[in-house]
Amino acid sequence: MNRWTLMLAATALLGGCATAVDEAKRQAAGERELAKALEGYTPGRTLNCIDPSFAGAPQMVGDSLLYRPVGGTIYRNVVQPNCPAFRGDQIVVAELYGSQVCRNDRFRLVQRGGGSIPSAYCRFGSFVEYKKNR
Repeated sequence: MNRWTLMLAATALLGGCATAVDEAKRQAAGERELAKALEGYTPGRTLNCIDPSFAGAPQMVGDSLLYRPVGGTIYRNVVQPNCPAFRGDQIVVAELYGSQVCRNDRFRLVQRGGGSIPSAYCRFGSFVEYKKNR
């Protein structure tokens, strides 16, 4: 191998390490943000579907979507694997196949402000109901 090939290989390895470190930092920050958002709430039953009319727009927190209807309940959805990472100020555009948002329904992420190409399709996981502690 010549010197240039070795330098390219070293650069690729170092770039991969930096990406892994950045991803670990992003994941840890997301977990802290999620813990803060669910502070004072207790997990309850797991649901396959929720009614979007009382759930409102989701908030992206870490690897989860949080739906906060009026009252003391939060619905947490951990999206299925292979979904592009949540980042920045994105909007969830869901495809509903009935009157509810359900596990395995598809959605895409679109950058707020328009002008961007939607992400690849993602799928909702199960919804976990969190009740406010009394």
